[in-house]
Amino acid sequence: MLNYIRDEDEDAATLFDFVRHLDKCECEYSLEDLTQLFEFVISPSDRKVTGAVYTPKHIRERIVDEITRGLAPTILSNKKFADISCGCGGFFLTIAQLIHTSSGKKYSQIFHENIFGVDLQKYSILRTKLSLSLLALINGEDIGIEFNLYEANSLSFDFSKIAPFDFVVGNPPYVCARNMPEDSRRLLGNWSVCASGNSDLYIPFFQIATENLCQGGKVGFITMNSFLTSLNGRALRKYFHDVSYNIKIVDFRGHQMFPGRNTYTCFFFLTKEDSVSIAYCVDEQANLPNQFNFKKYYYKELDSFSGWKMNERILTRQVEKIGTPIEKYCQTRHGIATLANKVYVFQPIYSDKNTYVFEKDGVEHRIEKGICRKIVNSNKFNSDVCLADILEYVIYPYRVNKHGKIEVIDEDVMREVFPYAYAYLTQKREILSHRDKNNTEKYPTWYAYGRTQSLSMPQYKLFFPKIANKPLRCVLCDDKELLLYNGISFVSNEITKLEVLKRIMESSIFWEYVVSNSKPYSSGYYSLNGINIKKFGVPNMTKDQIDYLISTDNKKEIDSWLLSFYK
Repeated sequence: MLNYIRDEDEDAATLFDFVRHLDKCECEYSLEDLTQLFEFVISPSDRKVTGAVYTPKHIRERIVDEITRGLAPTILSNKKFADISCGCGGFFLTIAQLIHTSSGKKYSQIFHENIFGVDLQKYSILRTKLSLSLLALINGEDIGIEFNLYEANSLSFDFSKIAPFDFVVGNPPYVCARNMPEDSRRLLGNWSVCASGNSDLYIPFFQIATENLCQGGKVGFITMNSFLTSLNGRALRKYFHDVSYNIKIVDFRGHQMFPGRNTYTCFFFLTKEDSVSIAYCVDEQANLPNQFNFKKYYYKELDSFSGWKMNERILTRQVEKIGTPIEKYCQTRHGIATLANKVYVFQPIYSDKNTYVFEKDGVEHRIEKGICRKIVNSNKFNSDVCLADILEYVIYPYRVNKHGKIEVIDEDVMREVFPYAYAYLTQKREILSHRDKNNTEKYPTWYAYGRTQSLSMPQYKLFFPKIANKPLRCVLCDDKELLLYNGISFVSNEITKLEVLKRIMESSIFWEYVVSNSKPYSSGYYSLNGINIKKFGVPNMTKDQIDYLISTDNKKEIDSWLLSFYK
């Protein structure tokens, strides 16, 4: 049967052969099963660059119902529906069946008059034609059908020949910048919403859909929710603020709507009509009620630059008005970026006076202590561990020059002074050469780290994880030589600042702010990256108040005491 599914022959004979094959096998196979199977057999390499994801029937039906609710059958049967990344046509099955059931209009007419689709892949267009033809055939109609389906890149397609549309529906492609084909990456420059950061492929589809709607037309997407707060969504948020159309967002936050896919999504509905506000609600369990409980947020009150943070907006704004924003109170540092931690980071199995011995891939290696630094992965502090339990070492091919600057150790010096380290890294040279997609010519030397960030840090460091699923446990350290990887830390040369910050960040008030304001992940985890916490307000305190706060470790007492500042 898969031979038929992969067959790209458009002849009607192929369709009839496929139907006869199903009958012969006595296979009870619905069109929905076929659509899902079409998506399943897309190769992993294609899926990576096209972002194809099967959209379950109940999600498609809920989106279509939301945008068409209240329309009389006679009006519905004359509307133009488009899916500008149509994949294998799942949304078209839902739309066609709705129009046919409500108005009695023939499928062949619906396909020719009501449905318009574009997709980058030829096989997706062919499979869409196959599934729609089967729908007509099952209902006793001939399959000599004219389709409005186009094999093209929506980023450059001339929609003027088929637009404007009354409705645009779909599941825009989930492709990050690094996996995007070069031609698509180049075409992003044609769309103003892609002007900030490294745009993901789904972002321009908002603008394309909106600009090809008729006045009063509607968009209904299930799409990534990252545009609400991400840097690369900044230009998109500004675009929506500038046009000020009627938008409704149902945010699923940390719930993953697509099994097996690490995606965080929302429903996005837009009506092309003037509005002063956005309607927003959270449906974190994806219950999809018949009526969503939207709350109104005015465009003028939303910060398009920093992010649309509408979940628990009142609590968030109250906390952010207090004292000094945490980003100004204390500097943050991300960890070093070797781009090959498995090569550089190790755990000694034993040591002598001058060297450490560790094992990689079943082979023991010896490294000079003088080229190593202690290092910690602060993400591990989300569990109840102490610093000593997770301490590791990193090969650190750097030194401080006579001007006090960090520079990579010269290769001749490496070879002579650190022969063990040089021999080990030479064995790993092939692995190191593949960093940055084999683009390592820009490195000062082949064994340098991939990035120069955080090669040195202030003496005092407050470590905390990048994501957490419970109130924080931060670790304060005064080892100037200790480095960091993977996680984040606040740093300062004033230990008192970090002692205050430790108690605030471990409080229930800070955790409540994180849950309300930060990017959610599955299993109850939330992001603690800078963009999510940078506006948290640190109270301005007197010396006596600071002394009191850092004198106690009783969390309940601290929580109660801090409430007087946050009201």
